[in-house]
Amino acid sequence: MKRGPLSIGIALIVFLVVVLFRQFAEAPDGSAAMKLANDLYERGSFVEAAQIYQQLADGGYGDSIVFYNLGNAYYKSGDLGRAILNYLRAERLAPRDPDIQDNLQVARDGIVDPFERSEQSALAGSIRVPQLKLSLDELALIALGLWILLALMLLVLLLVRRFSFRRWIGYTSVVVALLLLAGIVSLGSGLSSEAEDRKVVVVAESVDVVGGPGLQYGAKFTLHGGNEASLIETRGAWTRLQLAGGQLQGWVPADAVELVVF
Repeated sequence: MKRGPLSIGIALIVFLVVVLFRQFAEAPDGSAAMKLANDLYERGSFVEAAQIYQQLADGGYGDSIVFYNLGNAYYKSGDLGRAILNYLRAERLAPRDPDIQDNLQVARDGIVDPFERSEQSALAGSIRVPQLKLSLDELALIALGLWILLALMLLVLLLVRRFSFRRWIGYTSVVVALLLLAGIVSLGSGLSSEAEDRKVVVVAESVDVVGGPGLQYGAKFTLHGGNEASLIETRGAWTRLQLAGGQLQGWVPADAVELVVF
């Protein structure tokens, strides 16, 4: 009877490992397409390279490398909006990658709107302080590793009879359990934040921001590709945006912007 919870824990570990293995095993093999896109990029065919990178991303092969290369291809082809969009997607998967950070900053510096020196760009252009940011995949792997370690330590407690060693394992198990709890809370918080993330990027070359969801409303100002905003609501073919700081907002056609988290 004592081994019931342990057996359940081991079964859960096996299930999680199988799920992870199947995800990696069933991931689409985009190596040939990636090589072709890389070759096109090196030859200066940036538009064609972007099309293949985009197909890889749309087909489920959207890791940080694909989004980073896609951002580079769009940047080289002059599509600043989609370049920033894909740099942001790459950053979400690899938040500590310096190349992604540098290219994202270069792209942001190219925004031509008069709002480029607003709070939004001031924050983006400020001196970066190195941070230990983890992606959701990394948090999930850490939590899984801690769960496996805790299960193994509990198994040792059941098998070892030496009191001093059991006591040491018991204290260590408590620490690991607390770390696991913190990891699960962080993972849950990250998943919740991602689900609520409504950041969008203007992907149209330029778009008039109007006072309501329709062409009958007057234009308030114009945004060019690459500007980042928060999506407030969508009504039919129109989306209401809010720029950083909440001081500027209005409506644009829904196809003029794309969500970073999709």
